[in-house]
Amino acid sequence: MGSTRLVWLLSSVVLGGAPVGCAVKQPPSPADTLASVLPGTTAVPPEWSATAGLDGAVIADWLQTFQDKQLETLVDEALRNNLDLVAAVARVDGAAALATVARARLYPHLVANGLAGVAARDGTRDVSGLVADVSWELDLWGRVRAAGASADAMRNATAADALSARQSLAALVATTWYQTIATERLRETALTAMSIYEELLRLVRTRNDVGQVGAQDVALAGADLDRARERERAFAASLQEVTRSLEVLLGRYPAAELGLAPSLPPVPAPVPDGLPSELLERRPDLVAAERRVASAFHSVQSAKAARLPRFALTGSGGLSTGELIRLIGASTGFWNAGIGVFAPLFLGGALQAQVRFATAEQETALALFGQAALRAFSEVESSLGNEPLMADQQRNLEAVLAQDTEALRLGRLRYEAGATDLLHVLQMQSRVLNSQFALVAIRNDRLANRIALHLALGGGFAAPAP
Repeated sequence: MGSTRLVWLLSSVVLGGAPVGCAVKQPPSPADTLASVLPGTTAVPPEWSATAGLDGAVIADWLQTFQDKQLETLVDEALRNNLDLVAAVARVDGAAALATVARARLYPHLVANGLAGVAARDGTRDVSGLVADVSWELDLWGRVRAAGASADAMRNATAADALSARQSLAALVATTWYQTIATERLRETALTAMSIYEELLRLVRTRNDVGQVGAQDVALAGADLDRARERERAFAASLQEVTRSLEVLLGRYPAAELGLAPSLPPVPAPVPDGLPSELLERRPDLVAAERRVASAFHSVQSAKAARLPRFALTGSGGLSTGELIRLIGASTGFWNAGIGVFAPLFLGGALQAQVRFATAEQETALALFGQAALRAFSEVESSLGNEPLMADQQRNLEAVLAQDTEALRLGRLRYEAGATDLLHVLQMQSRVLNSQFALVAIRNDRLANRIALHLALGGGFAAPAP
């Protein structure tokens, strides 16, 4: 039997047996993966415990529910210019390149070697040649395909990370935007307090001049005015800090020059919250964690297959002249072909250690996925539970403010009539101002909680891609 026929027969046997028992195993579904990693006593309920009472598909274009065109413009700017997001997109490109490298072994490798020069032994002779080598590993046990599947899963995880970063950036811009507005409203309330206390101080000084009140009332009114000034300065400093942080998110120079909206918008209507089981496929950070589990799963399969023999078709051919012909014993044109076998017999336990390492990485990815899922469930439950509580808190504060304002009006009338002292009036004024500050804060907190709920549910938003 000729050498060519032998090579052809061996190749046929190897290729013919390749599909048998070499299919790459697939990891379990995200739900099955989560069920396998959570404790037996932990079960995911069919619906949210702290439900907002509105089921259905999660809103995808949540940004538009706030009806804030300036916010939408700022988010678009951040998605275009934020450098952290640029880095996340670059990591996706890098992961895609690594996936290509991992799958490259599935295809024949062709390498060309050329030589031109002189050789000197009995005399100087010209030597030149061109040789082409080809090799193709026959992935009988799925080692290369499992490695490629692992790299593909890691690429998908990195892409999900980029999507998660995009959603997180939009939520952070929205939260910071409303925080700047709320801080400015707090500063304006402090300015109003300064005006009120200045008026009270003038009134007290006038009454002190005519002997109706003593120096203690003057000192009390002056102290409250100074406290109001200090509070206004504190809010002004906080406003500059928050504004600069927002400008950095937008890719701008932090000059604290961002124009603000006149007031906070109302909280949008309640949103559909979907089902807990849908969260695993909707939240990009959970998708990323699950894809890392899949990547580790395939890495274990590849490490196990690496302990088995490897077969590769090899061949070479080319042209040579001069001294090169004598050295290799070939004619001007030559070729050769064969099958290479690599059988790991003893490598000091390295291959077994690689399997243990891959298994440990898989267990780590499983635990992180389970913890990320529990954290995601907690974020949704907390935001859903906070929705009605914060709404009640705002209504209560509005009622308290109305009553405190009326009490203050009556108290000032009694003070001007000499029926009560200034300390009582100042205490009522402080209650009114504190209620105003608390009302601004709770309105901002409700907006932040709604944004956090959208982020926790994994809802996207309609905005141009960067």
